[in-house]
Amino acid sequence: MPANTPKGFPYPLGTDRLADGDDAIHNLATAVDTKVGVAAAGIAAVNVTTGGTAATLAVTFPVGLFTAAPIVLCTYTLAATSNAACSAQSPTTTGFQCSAVRATSGVINVNWHAVQLP
Repeated sequence: MPANTPKGFPYPLGTDRLADGDDAIHNLATAVDTKVGVAAAGIAAVNVTTGGTAATLAVTFPVGLFTAAPIVLCTYTLAATSNAACSAQSPTTTGFQCSAVRATSGVINVNWHAVQLP
C-alpha cells in the first residue's frame, strides 16, 4: 500500500511489490501533473525610442507549453530606476505583449514570469 508525502505525492513503501513499480510511477506522474502548474520565464529587451512614450514587444512562449492563458508578471531592471514602468498585455497560450516606458529613450530589460495554475 503506497504512502503520500505531506503535499499529497504518492510513493511506494519498502513492503510494496516490486512488480507494481510501474503503477507507483504512474500514480506519482499523475499527482505531479494535476498538482503542479506550468511556468515559463525570460527577459524581454524593450526598446523605448521616445522617452515617456510606451513601447511594446511581442513575447512568444514555448510551443504547446500552456493550455490556457497564463498569469504573467513583469518587473524591470534599469540602472536608474526612476520614472519607468512595465506590464504584460493580452496574454494567450502562445505569448503576450510586453509594454514598457521610461523617462528617456533606450532599452529597458523586463523580467517576465508566466504561470498557468493547475
